[in-house]
Amino acid sequence: MLRSSIAAMVGAPLLVSGCASIPTARAAPDAAPAPAPVMRADLHLHISMERAARPVFRGRSGDGWIAATPETILTNQVDAALLQHAGVRLVFGAVWPPFRIRPGRDARDEALEQLRLLRAFVGSTPGFAIAEDAAQARALAAHGYVAVIPAVEGGEGIGSVEDVDLYFARGARVITLAHFVSNDLAGAAGEQLARAIGLEAKALNDEGLTPLGRAVVKRMMELGMVIDLAHASDRTVRDVLALTEPAGVPVVVCHTGSRALVNTERNISDELALRVAKSGGLIGVSIYAGLVSPVPQSAQLAHHVPGTCDDAIAHWRHLAGVVGAEHLVLGSDFNGMAARNAAGGSCPEGLRHVGDLAGYFAALEAQGIPASAIDGAGGKLLELLERVEEKASPTARAEAKRAKVPTVHLLVSPL
Repeated sequence: MLRSSIAAMVGAPLLVSGCASIPTARAAPDAAPAPAPVMRADLHLHISMERAARPVFRGRSGDGWIAATPETILTNQVDAALLQHAGVRLVFGAVWPPFRIRPGRDARDEALEQLRLLRAFVGSTPGFAIAEDAAQARALAAHGYVAVIPAVEGGEGIGSVEDVDLYFARGARVITLAHFVSNDLAGAAGEQLARAIGLEAKALNDEGLTPLGRAVVKRMMELGMVIDLAHASDRTVRDVLALTEPAGVPVVVCHTGSRALVNTERNISDELALRVAKSGGLIGVSIYAGLVSPVPQSAQLAHHVPGTCDDAIAHWRHLAGVVGAEHLVLGSDFNGMAARNAAGGSCPEGLRHVGDLAGYFAALEAQGIPASAIDGAGGKLLELLERVEEKASPTARAEAKRAKVPTVHLLVSPL
């Protein structure tokens, strides 16, 4: 794997990582395209999978290795300069601790270690910078950085309210309560693992927030952390909204599709999308073929038919008609090891990596999504962060920042 030298990565100024043109495989990282003069956002981006998926995942942002096809799910798809070229200024940078069924690993320690490594990676990779609050994110975006708000995908590592403070002390500002399976906090959307191996998953999961989950949600509101309801069961979403709506705290669903178009609990229903939007929340529209393509999942896997970006655009159009385009943001899940949309339709090159996002945004606008909603998504995200922080306790935030993070002992090496 070709990597930029450490000296060049650390010593370079803002906009240095990137490629001379939209790459199809390897490309020289020495001539970044000019940034777009807009403030777009991505609510779900795995900037580096080197911890969660090593040693099978190849490449990292800035080293010139960009996935060439939608099927190349174990190769880096993220680059700061290409995000800047597409106008993406703010991202939720997700880390991925193991969910409950992966044996031999401590999920809390894994999350804390991945958060540490995310900060180290961002600090050594030109173009990215960590933001710990809305003011920092706004300033970083204005100065040309891609502001990275650390997010933990899955609450499996949270065994007590005090663990939330440890995540906060390590920089996490977003927590997805549940991931592929239910955990000690909340019920996950039904049959996600079955769907991932090609089975059709339409059953709903009746599990919702647990008593610990309710305490965690309340603590997150005290700390001004964003509550993410992607992967959650309908009952979990309703249970969370019953706590956040009276408090005036908006939530996000960081990467999803519309259940009206692809019927799985993993996609949000029109009813719950409306409640999220009315609370001031945001919905991240996925480009993962398994959520947005009308082709049955079994056929996608058997015949490699991931659909085109028009499938994802259809979900934007439907949800825009339900909640308004101003409540929609990209939730790409790039580097999330999931099949992307193939070439064709409104995106001749497909959605292989972040270098294709500029064309995708243009296609969204051409199919009726207002440019103001696409280009202003970053501003909407900043407003949400500010509102969440306004409802927080400054004392609680200060105390959590001082929480002593224990020395991490991983039980086994990842994967």
